[in-house]
Amino acid sequence: MNGREHLGQARFGLLRSELLKLTSVRTPRWVLVGQVALLVLAASGAVVSGALDPANLAGGVGLRRLLEHGGIVAIMSLAVGITLSAGEFRHGTAIDTFLSEPRRERVVAAKLGAGLLAGLAVGVVVAAATVGVAAAWCAVKDVDLDPAVTWRSAVGVTLWQASYTVIGVALGSLVRAQAAAVVVAVAWLTIAETAIAQLVSSVGRWLPATAATALGNAPDDGLLTQLGGGLVLAGWTAAAALAAVVVTARRDLA
Repeated sequence: MNGREHLGQARFGLLRSELLKLTSVRTPRWVLVGQVALLVLAASGAVVSGALDPANLAGGVGLRRLLEHGGIVAIMSLAVGITLSAGEFRHGTAIDTFLSEPRRERVVAAKLGAGLLAGLAVGVVVAAATVGVAAAWCAVKDVDLDPAVTWRSAVGVTLWQASYTVIGVALGSLVRAQAAAVVVAVAWLTIAETAIAQLVSSVGRWLPATAATALGNAPDDGLLTQLGGGLVLAGWTAAAALAAVVVTARRDLA
């Protein structure tokens, strides 16, 4: 076995180990169940309350708004990503993890890769559930489900989930205190971004949560295109991942 093959096996082993950590505990599975339940309740509530009437659903705007709920619950995937990295410090296993692989950047990269794969898997499930809810309500309201809008939203929701999970892993690596990282994430996505967008409207569309909304194919005014939102969110995700790798490689573990 040459050095390149050995390196590849070592990296795959790290990735497999991080995926095992995710799949061997119940929390991610319950979070996924919670996401599906919440999106069903929220989407159904929007229809039942009259916020999304048959005319809106048939016109596409309401359908996009309905399908957007699959991305809104992605903040829960972000929290799971945080636990994947910050949880090591909370449970005191970080030192053992980094001693088993002293090159910290590989450990962080494996966690980021595991977060990406898990986020994609969750995204597919959530997107499928969202489409199912939309199809059911369209059938109840006697409205045809627009396949082009549905597919674009489903892809956007899947990538939204994956990006948020990776950002969560990166944020957990940077902040380390699990509870603090979750608070920072929620405060930024739900409060800070809204405040910044209101103060400087031209900046708002370039922020991660707003870009994610555009990626989810939401019909809101002032958003980037779906492709533009995806590229901006990918940039934020890559920047967070790079910061996590660089900071973790240089910072003390204690």
